Amino acid sequence: MSSPPGATHLIDITQGSVLSSQVSAFRGMSFETATGQTIRFDDWYRTRWTDLRLAWLSEVNRHWGVIWGFSTGERGQKYTIDPSLQLGLVYQTALSSGSSLSWRAVTLLGGKLREKPCVANYGDIGGIQQVNCRLAATELTPEATLAYLLHRAPPSSFALNIKFTHLF
Repeated sequence: MSSPPGATHLIDITQGSVLSSQVSAFRGMSFETATGQTIRFDDWYRTRWTDLRLAWLSEVNRHWGVIWGFSTGERGQKYTIDPSLQLGLVYQTALSSGSSLSWRAVTLLGGKLREKPCVANYGDIGGIQQVNCRLAATELTPEATLAYLLHRAPPSSFALNIKFTHLF
């Protein structure tokens, strides 16, 4: 790290995430009810704000730095992606005039995706029941579809990177 201790740098700004993309894929889906009505998922999985992630590096001294950041989260009618907090440490040292070694450990707290069920009327067969919106028209029982509601943590909640650099 070459800036004076205490310097802070924006190192990442990203709108969208893996979880956000997974939910976005549902917007084009639909199913047909027993009466022939098409039910589109677009309204259920649409958001006004896509999850935004920001991260900074604050230099403690010439070897150490702290990574910190957050995400705004995202929500639609049938899902929520919680906001998250990113925390990490960076260490860098010169091994010789042309080589260096650094490592970085970062963790993500929060950011979980939670999908919400729908309420469907199965008429005389099953009455009104909670069901996974995406699986309401399948052969699964309404109760069985609830096991397939998405409840996922971000796929990269911890990362450790080690980097050796040698200039020729």
